[in-house]
This record gives sequence, structure tokens and C-alpha cells, in this order.
Amino acid sequence: MRIERLGRVNLVTGKNNVGKTCLLEALRLYADRASQRLVWDLLESRDETGLPSLGDEEALDQALAVKYLFHGRQDVTQSTLPIRIGPTEPRNRQMSLSVVWYAVQMDERGRRRIEALSPKDYLLAENPAIGLEVRVGEQSILSYRLARRNRLYPFLPKPEYETIPSVFVSADGMGKGQIQRLWDRITLTDLDRDVLLALRIIAPNVERINLVSEQERAQARMPIVRIADLDRPIPLRSLGEGVNRLFGLALALVNAQEGLLLVDEIESGLHYSVQPDLWRLVFQVARRLNVQVFATTHSWDCIEGFQRAAMEDGESEGLLISLRKNGSEIEAVLFDEHELEIATREQIEVR
Repeated sequence: MRIERLGRVNLVTGKNNVGKTCLLEALRLYADRASQRLVWDLLESRDETGLPSLGDEEALDQALAVKYLFHGRQDVTQSTLPIRIGPTEPRNRQMSLSVVWYAVQMDERGRRRIEALSPKDYLLAENPAIGLEVRVGEQSILSYRLARRNRLYPFLPKPEYETIPSVFVSADGMGKGQIQRLWDRITLTDLDRDVLLALRIIAPNVERINLVSEQERAQARMPIVRIADLDRPIPLRSLGEGVNRLFGLALALVNAQEGLLLVDEIESGLHYSVQPDLWRLVFQVARRLNVQVFATTHSWDCIEGFQRAAMEDGESEGLLISLRKNGSEIEAVLFDEHELEIATREQIEVR
């Protein structure tokens, strides 16, 4: 798939199974340079880390785990085209993820030695290993293999390489651990004001927010808020799903400074009436903190709110990316804020 241009804030639409979430995953891989942990997490999220009935056939187990990453899930013990992600130009900023074949051997001093193999020699070799190689441009930055039970094995020492800050928010929101980590990064900074402004879209009487330890579990913390005219703070959760969704979105946005914010089904849990204000906040904060936003939606109300906020902002380009199947290919049809204004006014379907 090729997308000819991108905006500061990008809203991705399309029918089920067209690849909206897959696009977010590709952006996550690009930003994190396809780290071992992220690749495994993506496979686990799809229950595609290999079959549990393979016993000790570790080489075949690795091949099964790796093949799920590639289009068509073809046999990776044969030659496989690499995954390429990145800007069309310059090409030296593109990242590629390729299957590699190795034999792991020991020399006379007992040191491990890695020997590169061709695909046809893979299953014939002693101690074969299949893995992934990450390249940026022509430079190889990482080479590792995957195995069951959440184990990750680098073939070579991990080098220093530059990643792009990114935060991903699923349709179900963020877990407590992720919320705690993101909050700790911004607490006592000016960025927590943006989070407070987001909460006030739905609950204008919220005065302060903080995270405190839960009584039963000292390690776990929960968000609490101070409400005007109430003597004591109350749990944020008691204000409803919408406020908690806004809290997670705003927290992710300010933590994506100088990087990417990736949100699946951004409208989840939000009433249509708050979506224009949410998008206004997204445009303002994304411009100020230099964040590029990619969000998916099925909601017409979300599209209308996005279009209104994009037109009002005027400084940051808002782009709707409609993904559509064309045979075996995926096309990206683009609508800028002016084209989207016509589409929403005339009720032209862009979802």
C-alpha cells in the first residue's frame, strides 16, 4: 500500500478487515525499528506465536512464528519478500524486515558462531535457526530470532540506533501499568494541564487529577479527581467511560511529543457531541508538541467532528485516509479538510 501524502493529523477509515489496524501496527514497527519485544507483542495479540503442539521442534516453531508477519503467511523456509515501511523519499529512511537463515555452531573454544545459510540449506543444517533482520536504508541494525514462551534471541549484540517516540492506544484503552508510566513522565510539568483540559470537555467541574496507590495493592495506582463543591477526591472511573477514554487519549497525546500518536477506534466510548472538542484539542496539542497523529474510526460523527476541527484550526493539515480494497491490493483515497467539507455536507460516504 502506498499513501501519497500525510497530514499532521490523519483519520483512517475503511470497512472491516481492510487493514486500518494493520496500518497502525506498521507505523509502530517503523517507529520502534521492529524491536524484538514489539514484534512478539504483535504476534501474541493475534494469537500467532506458533502452534502449541510442536513439542521440541524448535526450528519449525520459529518458522511458524515468523511466517505470520508476512503477507499470505507463506512458507518462510523458502525465499520471502521483505516488509518495507517508510517514506517514499528518501529511500535511505525506509525500514525493511526480512527473513534470515542461520546455523548456530560452537568453535573449538566453546564460543557460539553464527553461519549464514541459504533458504534451501536451512532444514538440512545442524542447529538451524530462522530469524528476522532489520535494516534502515542499507544498514543492518538488528538481527534476532523468535521462539515460543516469549523468548527472544539476538544473533548479534544490539547496536545503538535511533527510534521515534510513539504511543499506541487500542480500542479498549490502556492498561493500568501503561497509564502509570505515562503519568509519571508528565506529572508536575505543564503537560498535565492538557490532560486536565481534556477531562473538562465532559466534566467541566474537574479541578485536579492525580494517581494514588490502591489500598489493597501498594504497587497499583488509580486516577482520582478533585471535583468542585466536593470535599474529597473521587475515583476517575466513577465519572464514566467517556471521561476515562479522554484521560487516556490526552495522556497518550502529550507523551507522544516529537513523535507519533496511534489510536485505534478513537471514538470508542465517546458521545458524538464531545468529538469536535476532542479534535480541537488534538489539533492544538499536536501542533504545539510536534506530534503526528494517526487514528482509525468507523463513526460518521467522528468524521464530522474531525472535519470541523480541521477547518477551524487552519494551521495543521488534517487528512482523511480512506482504505479500500481493489482486488488483492489496498488503495488509499485521500480527502483534505476542504474536500472532506464537501463530502460531509453532501453526505458522501467516505467510511
